Order: sequence, then C-alpha cells, then structure tokens
Amino acid sequence: MNPRKKFFVLLFIVAFSCSLAAAQTYKVTDLGVLPGYTGSAGFGINSTGQVTGCSDGSTSQGNLCAFIAPSHAFLWSSSGGMKDLGALPGDDLSVGFNLNDAGDVVGFSENTQTGVGHGFVRNKSGAMTDLRTLPGGNAYSDADAITSKGVIAGESLVSNGDINAVLWTKSAGKYHIQNVGRLPKSVYTFPYYINDNNQVVGVAYFDFKQTKFHGFVWSNTGGWTKLGTLAGGTNSFAVWINVPGVIVGMANSAKYPKGVAVYWDAARKIHMIGTLKGGTSSFADAINDQGQVVGHSTVTSGDNHAFLWSLKGGLRDLNKLIPQNSGWVLNAAYALNKSGQIVGYGTIGGANHAYLLTP
Repeated sequence: MNPRKKFFVLLFIVAFSCSLAAAQTYKVTDLGVLPGYTGSAGFGINSTGQVTGCSDGSTSQGNLCAFIAPSHAFLWSSSGGMKDLGALPGDDLSVGFNLNDAGDVVGFSENTQTGVGHGFVRNKSGAMTDLRTLPGGNAYSDADAITSKGVIAGESLVSNGDINAVLWTKSAGKYHIQNVGRLPKSVYTFPYYINDNNQVVGVAYFDFKQTKFHGFVWSNTGGWTKLGTLAGGTNSFAVWINVPGVIVGMANSAKYPKGVAVYWDAARKIHMIGTLKGGTSSFADAINDQGQVVGHSTVTSGDNHAFLWSLKGGLRDLNKLIPQNSGWVLNAAYALNKSGQIVGYGTIGGANHAYLLTP
C-alpha cells in the first residue's frame, strides 16, 4: 500500500509575543509557480527565509499538492526565486516538506505509474538522496522534517503492511535508517515534525480506514506519549513541536466534530485555540519558539482563511493583516520562522500560489 498524507499543516507561549498587536501588517510576496505548472504551495521555511513546497498542475484547491497531479518540489529564495528540485531518478512527482537553516530539503518522491515512493533529502549542493525504507517496506517511505543537525524524521512501510516511525542519521557519508516503531496499538504512525531536542510529533491511526487517530510525541528518553483530546472528543492530530516543547495540531469535540485548532503545553495539557468568526473547524499547522502559531480556519462563507494566533494577541485572520486591495485571499498558513515570516498558499488572479508574508 502507499498511503497518502494531507499536509495542512500551531503553542503555549514563551513570553515574547508582546508587540504582535492587531496593528501588525505583512508584506506579501508571490512565490509564483514552476514553468509548465499552474499552482503552488509553501510548506516549510527556514530562518534565512528560504522556502520549500510543491508546484503542480492542479486547478482547484482540493487537488493542490495532493499527490493527484504530477508535481515537483521547489526551493525558493529571495535572490534566486523558485528553483525546481526535480525528483528521484525515474520519478515524476515530488514534494518538499521542510528544510533546515543549512538549506537541506526533505520530502517525498514517487513514480506515479508504479506507486512506489520514497523519502528524500536534497542538500545545498544540489544532490538528492533516496532515503530508502525499512526492510520489507520498499513501496513507501516519507521524510517529513529535519533538524539543524541533520536528523530526519519520517515513516516507512514494513513487511506486514503497517507503517512505522523512522529516523535517518548520516555517518560516514551515508544515511542510516532507525526503526522507531509505532505508538502502542496503532497500525500506522506518521511523524510530522522533529525539533532540535529530537522530540518527534505526529499522528497514529488505530484502524486501517484511518478513522480513529491520536496525536503523539516521542523521544529516545521519553518514549511514546499519546496526546489527549478535548472534552467529548475522540480524535487528535499533532503536527509541530517547538524547542520549548509546545505542540500544536487539531482535536475534535462535541462542538467541533470536524476538529478545532489546539495546543498541548509542555505539561501535555490540551488547550483550544478556536476558529475565526463564523468558522466551524480549524487546524493549527506550526508554532515557532516565540509562541506564534499559524494555521487555517473556515469562516462564515465556508472557505478557509489563514490565521495567526498568540497567547497575547489572540486569533486573527491573516487576510486582515495584509495591505487592502492586494488581490490576495490567504487560504492556509503552513509554517513560520523565528522572525515571524509565514508561508502557505492563497489565491491571486484566480490561481493558487505559494506566498511569503514578511512582518
């Protein structure tokens, strides 16, 4: 099998976000699309403002970077613009999910004809390495995040059809895979992010239809911890952990059956972030070490809008923090760096494009 992950992909706060008041505005940069493609989305940003994501031939937001149309990973910089990273040999699809300050990009590459896909790392010199899989799992692996020291977190199929969390580390010029295993009683365990303390967060599924799931945090010293849900809820989803140990994602509840943005503080207590005005669901996608969270929420119209949240500033629609009449509708915010730069995707001129917001 070759499961598909949807990258929507934020908090308890360190006492910093003092001056992020409602008056803050952002400059919007259109990252464009790769030649021959129609859409793009930004999934990761490092502290120097480099961005990775994907550009593809989709024409609707429902298909954008969703492994339906062939796509290519990109690396964007203010000096070089959007650069096509290509794919592993023989593959026609790739997506960049994250990158570190050295410019090493991790992601997923697939041959859509055979359905075989592997995680990759692409270093700043341009070399793209196939990270391979655990024994017996050749059909699928994925690389989701990379630390400043080059430790990569992801997952791999195993011989019995389950999916285990893995780490890749480099020594003697080669990457070596470590089988981390699965959250107890789960069948699929998907890491989404790893911080510089080597704490990994993600989601674990307890049934093959992926209807029952919980967020988790794992580390070598702490082992597996299943993250809780809101009162009346059954499912949760964790996608990011900052260095202070605050985790963000989503959990459902009786009031929000489709899920609402949440954070787990360093003591693993869950807190609800909420939705934008008129919204019925939301998702927190990333948190920086300063406690700023970004994500997306439905609004009264039913559309998704990107949001920014902080403990002191509250929940704000990012569309209200960009210049009026910009032509943009910011639909999702997927990542941010320590400077508060934000990446995601929105619509401009009728097309879905990756954007960069700079305070």
